[in-house]
Amino acid sequence: MNQKEKDQKEKDQKENNLLLLFTSSYPYGDVAESFLDSEILFLSRSFDKVILIPQSLPSLLERVNRKLPENIEIEDSLLNEQLPLKGVRNKISLALNAFISTDFYREILSKPEILFQISLFKSSVIFFGNAVIIKRWLQKYIETHNFDFSTTVFYTYWLSLPTSGVSMVKKKIPSLKIVSRAHGLDLYSERHVPPYIPHRPEVFQYLNRLYLISDHGRKYVLDKYPMFEDICKVYRLGVNDLGFLTEASSDGIFRIVSCSYLVPVKRVDLLIQALAELGKIKSSRTFEWTHIGYGILQKDLQNLADSLLPKNVIPKFIGHLPNKEVIAYYQNNCVDVFVNVSASEGIPVSIMEAQSCGIPVIATAVGGTPEIVSNEVGVLLSENPFPREIAEAICSMMENEAEAMVKRINSRDNWENKYNSNKNFEIFVQDLKKL
Repeated sequence: MNQKEKDQKEKDQKENNLLLLFTSSYPYGDVAESFLDSEILFLSRSFDKVILIPQSLPSLLERVNRKLPENIEIEDSLLNEQLPLKGVRNKISLALNAFISTDFYREILSKPEILFQISLFKSSVIFFGNAVIIKRWLQKYIETHNFDFSTTVFYTYWLSLPTSGVSMVKKKIPSLKIVSRAHGLDLYSERHVPPYIPHRPEVFQYLNRLYLISDHGRKYVLDKYPMFEDICKVYRLGVNDLGFLTEASSDGIFRIVSCSYLVPVKRVDLLIQALAELGKIKSSRTFEWTHIGYGILQKDLQNLADSLLPKNVIPKFIGHLPNKEVIAYYQNNCVDVFVNVSASEGIPVSIMEAQSCGIPVIATAVGGTPEIVSNEVGVLLSENPFPREIAEAICSMMENEAEAMVKRINSRDNWENKYNSNKNFEIFVQDLKKL
């Protein structure tokens, strides 16, 4: 086959290919799904049309208007269908939706304890009530559009409500092709209170592919549900080459950066305790800790830092930054180490970004984090470290400049080899096209 024939074949394969991508709030959210920016470019090149279907709007602080490729459309009508958990009428509507869903009753039959634990029952009702809303919306949407299901893929970016809603429609349209990514909160039931995610594993039987972002995630699924091995594939996320390397400090101050929402699972309070230990261990040194991100715990954590940190540890809470400004921070400021002490993770995109800039990383061995952090690129902590362990890890990065420089090089190489968006999303869309 000559090049002209190959080009024509690629064109023929692309024509009339349609991707419907269900998101949480993309393209309107600046932070939570900003890593979709890279993937969306590859999707737009591989499909004739991509329709983005956000489920909700982000907070006003994070809301943005993105410039998207010309063949990307936004379908906002699902936003108007969602019911907030406020008001008696909305709660009754959700309950009625759940009570008419056969999936809800199958859930109870498979997990009878739902009937005897109020928290489980409430979670199940809310979940299936909302899934039915998505099901009804999609049924109407399909009725008003002339889809060729042989060339259409329904892609849910999170293994969550839209996945279940679309799967309910597939019962009546078996030829419908569904794929879903699975990250962290949408995958690990232990991150929920109670530790329960409805419609598992039942929803898996309707998926053509389940794309895990880590080997840990795939093992987690298959340890519980080995019968779904055929649909489970690992396709990692990635970030772009930012075109620069962050410099290390040269003025005697050791600079530490963390980047996350200020919520309990991120354990920023543990990091503050570790920094207090660090300041005492190295009382003659000056440390500057910058946290990027905001959240419900911000005021409490600022107060904790003020009360615990010695004078030689200078905290800077700079709050929410758009993703472009986070990158600009790495370009315009020295950073000696990036620290993540979360209790649970998929594989943090914040670590990918740090490594793409050549910043060494200290992180806890939770979820898929050991797949991106090792002692070659920084320090891999235990799952539940004491403050002293974290402090000593930071000390080790500070005391041996030659070793720290090697880790900076290794960190960048790790990004290039495993988390380069150009490589990862290219092979991902190739698999999508095979469906």
